Amino acid sequence: MDVISVEKTGENFRLVYDVKGRFAVHRITDEEAKYKLCKVKKVMIGSKGVPYITTHDGRTIRYPDPLIKTNDTILRCW
Repeated sequence: MDVISVEKTGENFRLVYDVKGRFAVHRITDEEAKYKLCKVKKVMIGSKGVPYITTHDGRTIRYPDPLIKTNDTILRCW
């Protein structure tokens, strides 16, 4: 679910798994390259009651939407 950008040609690709567990490369637009899909691994309440989520790539997002649950996939903007 990573984005690969080739500066020489100006192309962007998204690297994803197919149904058989192999990598597949999909060409995407510049606008779509600004977004990343993240799988939610943990939903916790931190110190002082601050809610946060942890994603598959180690990112921590504070004050997420209360409807987000573990194993959901979220769209992260850069």
